Amino acid sequence: MANRLSRRSFLLTGAALGGTALVAAVGGIGYLSTVDVDGLTGWADGEHAVLNAFLTIHDDGRIVVQVPRAEMGQGIHTGLAMLVAEELDVPLDNRVSVVFPAEPHPAYSTWTNVLQVRPEEASGPVVWMARRVLGQLGFINTGASGSTMAMWHPMRVAGASARHMLMQAGATRLAVPIDELTTGDGFVRHTSSGRSLSYGELARDAAVLTPPDDIMLKPADQWRLIGRSQPRVDLPAKVRGEPVFGMDVRLPGMLFAAIRHAPVFGAKVERIRNEAAVRDQAGVIDLAILNGRHVAIVADSWWRAEQVAWQLNVEWMRTEADTASSAALSTRLLDALVADDPYEHLVEGDVDAALDDPAASIVEAAYQVPFVAHACMEPLNATVLLRDDGTAEAWVPSQGSINIRVGVGTGMGWAGVEPSAITCNVTMNGGAFGRRSDQDVVTEAAYLAARHPGRPVKLIWSREEDVARGLFRSHAAARLRAALDADGLPVAYDARVAAQSVIQSVAARNLPLNPGADGDRLTTEGLEKAHYAIPARRVRSRNVASHMPIGLWRSNGYAFNTFFSESFVDECAAAAGADPLGYRRMLLRDRPRHLAVLERAATLAGWGTPMAPGRGRGIAIEDCYQSVVAQVAEVTVAPDGEVRVDHVYCAVDVGTVINPDAVVAQMEGGIVFGATTALMSAITVEDGAVVESNFHDFPVQRIANAPRVTVAIIDSPLAPGGAGEPGVVPVAAAIGNAIFAATGRRLRTLPFARTDTIGVRRTRSVLSGTAPAT
Repeated sequence: MANRLSRRSFLLTGAALGGTALVAAVGGIGYLSTVDVDGLTGWADGEHAVLNAFLTIHDDGRIVVQVPRAEMGQGIHTGLAMLVAEELDVPLDNRVSVVFPAEPHPAYSTWTNVLQVRPEEASGPVVWMARRVLGQLGFINTGASGSTMAMWHPMRVAGASARHMLMQAGATRLAVPIDELTTGDGFVRHTSSGRSLSYGELARDAAVLTPPDDIMLKPADQWRLIGRSQPRVDLPAKVRGEPVFGMDVRLPGMLFAAIRHAPVFGAKVERIRNEAAVRDQAGVIDLAILNGRHVAIVADSWWRAEQVAWQLNVEWMRTEADTASSAALSTRLLDALVADDPYEHLVEGDVDAALDDPAASIVEAAYQVPFVAHACMEPLNATVLLRDDGTAEAWVPSQGSINIRVGVGTGMGWAGVEPSAITCNVTMNGGAFGRRSDQDVVTEAAYLAARHPGRPVKLIWSREEDVARGLFRSHAAARLRAALDADGLPVAYDARVAAQSVIQSVAARNLPLNPGADGDRLTTEGLEKAHYAIPARRVRSRNVASHMPIGLWRSNGYAFNTFFSESFVDECAAAAGADPLGYRRMLLRDRPRHLAVLERAATLAGWGTPMAPGRGRGIAIEDCYQSVVAQVAEVTVAPDGEVRVDHVYCAVDVGTVINPDAVVAQMEGGIVFGATTALMSAITVEDGAVVESNFHDFPVQRIANAPRVTVAIIDSPLAPGGAGEPGVVPVAAAIGNAIFAATGRRLRTLPFARTDTIGVRRTRSVLSGTAPAT
């Protein structure tokens, strides 16, 4: 049956395009769904007509889809454009182009769909109010694997509404009842008379019509695009080198800036010993100290600015963190695991009684992971221009335009710059992984631009600044305990994690409202294991603050907690003398969706078939971002301890699939990303400062040593779930479990390549892609 959405599902959106009032069909989500649109009209001008906030049709039939999510290589511009094209009944060909909305607006808001949540359902009144404010400001952010989930209905309704309005215009022009008309390939057709009109011919008439009372969405059996792989709309231009990434921005009169942040986070500048000599360098235009903490060089080229920045002799003030080290920070984590009064996130059943039962077998293990960086291929950068008339414009590879606007205003101190006077250009992103959700680089660029009004200033962080002075995923440690019954199955599960609160860290930098550290949901996600049949469970956490700045990171808490919990499930299986796959089958006996994904991954990998000595298989599964993903890793461990991940088999249920090829690509990329942190990447601290600085000591997977990946997508009638992050989530546990199967040794600390317990030597040089010593 087709889905119907009432007229109240349409939203009034002012100034979304060219400052003109538009009718935006966005699926009845959020507070704007109550806005009455009776009597409102669309807008036509020049050679195009705006049918709603997501869709513009030109007189020549070209269709422009406004996709309010940043394209970061994940293919979201293709997927969301497919939804509009499906309901509009047009092919996704060269007539359809995609643009990112020039201005943030509530119609595009990431938070629109949660605005009607009551305070008690939104982790308290502070978070609830923040969501309402962000929604009404048009807060647009790309992350948390939420783009398709958030825009699944809005984009479809936009296309369906426009199609109906085009048919209405066609019925009037052809003087026939609308129910005698059909659409296809960009035309409204009257089959009995053989007449047809193109969308381009009808768009101006359609734009001024009142949207329909009821919107008919195509039923699944009529889909021609959804569920079928489509070529990426951004790839042809990328092959030709046409898209503009932040690093590519070039403007008349541009100045360039390099920056140096304190080696120890939080330290301030005492003095610059060679300041006069630096200022006298050829091409140097400015030397600025930002917020007392950072030193920037502005010059006539970035290379000159960076070379001069290397010459800076800065004396930094001492801080309380000057003696911090990875060892000391690790000790604090472990101490927190046994400290009093942890925050209780989940309590089901009597966990303590089960653990104290003398008849139960107790399994206990502790795990730990280090800080890790994002290491995007495109380093952080931002270009900002402050004009003489008080307007400002920014070009940034950001995950959200609101971050740009706030960053520019903050950097300029909001002195004479109104929010509405800031134009935000979101460029293509050369990787993000959560790092580009922050506004630090924008704030810095804006500060420098305010010192040089009338000239755009482009700030680029060097790779060394990006790796060693940026934001990190928190280090974390966990202690897991389980009570097993006579059959070896858990009757109680107790999980306790210690980590630094990412919500508190992000909010402290970017928001006026700080929700605090207690109850940070991102600290415990991946520990609950609600899909497993365990009668009693408890999940607790302790926030362990440090001087290290923490940021959102691809899959956040799942990245370490699933490593903890799925490694622990294998340990329970071993204690019970059970096969890891069969053990999970029993735990998932009440979860057919999860069991189907698990079985598919095991079948792909040929689970149970013999393997040569030194080789092993490991399995892991997780429920995350409204998707279910299971992976089997096959590894080879050589006698000298070299570890090679040969193959990762992945099965995933992401609900309804828009573009299957994109889902496969996301799984493949996520697996390689997750395998990198599992095998080789770590941020370490000595004397308060980060040791690593570039890819030579913060290595990433190379093509030569990346595992083969096989992906199977499970058919599902459910609404779309996330695909951007689930691929990352189970892979570390699957690899660790495979190493155990191959060697009988359990590794509980990441990265595995820095663990000496595999064999006789560290394996980091081999795993980083360099040739082993001979």
